[in-house]
Amino acid sequence: MDLLRIDSSSNLLSASLISLVNFIAISYFSEFYTVCVIKNSLDNILLNVPVPSVVITVDTNFNETLQTAVDDGCQAFIVSERALFTFLDAFVEIHDISDQRSANKRLMIVMDSHDQSFLDRITKHRNTVELPNVLIVIPDRANDSITLFTTKLSNNGTRSTVTVDIEPVYDPDYFPDKFSDMNGIPIHLCTLMYPPYSYYEETVPEKANARYAASFKEDIPLFLDGTEISLIEQFCHKYNCTVEATFDEIYLWGEVYDNHTGNGLIGSVVERRADIAMAAIYYWQEPYKFATYTQPISRSGITVLVPKPRILPPWRTPFLSFTLSLWTAVLVAFCVGVLAVWLIEKVRFSILQPDELPVTFSDSALTMIGFYMEQSARMRTDLMSCILLFTSLLFAGFMVGNSYGGGLAGIMTIPQYEKSIDTTVDLADSGMMWGATALSWIFSILAAPQPHMKKLVTAYRVVSEKFLDEHAKTHDMGFGGERTEFQHFVPADFVDSEASTMLQLLKDDLYWESVAAIVTKTCPFKQKFNDLIMQVKQSGIQKYWELQAANRYLHGTIQLNILNARSAGSGDDVVKLTISHFLGAYMILAAGLGSASLVFLLEISRSQY
Repeated sequence: MDLLRIDSSSNLLSASLISLVNFIAISYFSEFYTVCVIKNSLDNILLNVPVPSVVITVDTNFNETLQTAVDDGCQAFIVSERALFTFLDAFVEIHDISDQRSANKRLMIVMDSHDQSFLDRITKHRNTVELPNVLIVIPDRANDSITLFTTKLSNNGTRSTVTVDIEPVYDPDYFPDKFSDMNGIPIHLCTLMYPPYSYYEETVPEKANARYAASFKEDIPLFLDGTEISLIEQFCHKYNCTVEATFDEIYLWGEVYDNHTGNGLIGSVVERRADIAMAAIYYWQEPYKFATYTQPISRSGITVLVPKPRILPPWRTPFLSFTLSLWTAVLVAFCVGVLAVWLIEKVRFSILQPDELPVTFSDSALTMIGFYMEQSARMRTDLMSCILLFTSLLFAGFMVGNSYGGGLAGIMTIPQYEKSIDTTVDLADSGMMWGATALSWIFSILAAPQPHMKKLVTAYRVVSEKFLDEHAKTHDMGFGGERTEFQHFVPADFVDSEASTMLQLLKDDLYWESVAAIVTKTCPFKQKFNDLIMQVKQSGIQKYWELQAANRYLHGTIQLNILNARSAGSGDDVVKLTISHFLGAYMILAAGLGSASLVFLLEISRSQY
């Protein structure tokens, strides 16, 4: 045990105590933006070293003053004995409200004398585990010495329990690394079934690498796996901790509210029911008000699985040679031609007064139909205006007829499909509903200014898994999903082998995000976990983890069908003509015969009277 022996009077001991506090401050606190000295009005803690500091006295406005100091960057604390529990009571609440998220905060407690009951209160305080970097300075006036202690965190084998003990500190390391060996401390993880990111199952003790948290379920061994879960597993393997898990398959990722409550994964961290939550969580703004995020773990692109275009029904064959706009142009030209023929016939009849019946409007329509279908038509040659008009109509009909015939030849031999939805803009323009099982899929685009994004937000629906199963083959909606960093699509549990051949991914991502874990603002192991994330990313092992998890928990055939839907051969080869290619013509013939028959019967009935 490190005892600083001082053979002098009580005043000299007090001076030595101040000197020691200043030495520790300049040695261990100078790296911080600000040091907060928190004391009672009767205490005398003097800092006379060049360390940025602010002195806060415990009074009726203590919480507001401490909140301001933390918001302004206070990252280390020197606290007197009389002010300690007021500070500890407010520590978590103040930091949960604050926008500051500094890691590795340090606390130095300056006591008046050795008081075992006071030390016991420290070990039992609920917020002590949030500040593991603690140095307790205790003057021993009877022996003219100063004794230094710290806290030791461990687990005694009981689920969801962190035991805090007081142990001496040995010179020269006054703030030893508490997380190089976490002594079996349980880390409370909240996740859900979302392979390849996360997977869990109840298992036998020999295969287990986790267990249920005591507040969630009875003590049953768990096997956790997945690209993100492997991180926390490796972290605990490296630093000697344990994982206790809870799961939320009802609210899934959930959401948070302004009153500091929430549900799902992010709500469990915000309400401090869990230390960390993992399962493809992004840097969402709302949870960030009440929690914080780790370093990015991977990249994920949010995309939409949309129906593949289907082959158009055969009865539409006669109408596919021209587009809608071209059909409109042809119809307008036809109507203008009919009107021109009818008018010029009227003019001709009034000028020449021929010994024949005048041409009717229906005669003009049949003349134009003859031109367009490259059939014989009656053309007048006794007026120059008639020659010019019918010559122009003849060439126009020839162009239209040949263009239609050439287009029809291609249409009848090459399969024709519906308009494909290829991009996010196409999806927005189509008006198709799309959705998933949680609102979190659109958190990142709720405030997007782009018009097509606003349409997509409006078209999004939160639906049940049963609804997804029912509509996977109905071609009436799109399905939100993720394109993982190493090209897997999740979730795909609502897609069976047949449905996977009927769907395709958009060519572009709706948006992309960095995947991270969400932790409490005072999470004591955040910095160590961030260091591990960076080491793992540098190693490249995440690709192996994802491939391994995908092979184990994702259906390989379905994944290949989805990811290769656009690159696979579509079978658009030239085909032999069959009876189905003429259904459209037969339908037109049937409609004509039917209409003619009805009109003929009507004419017969009218002629009898």
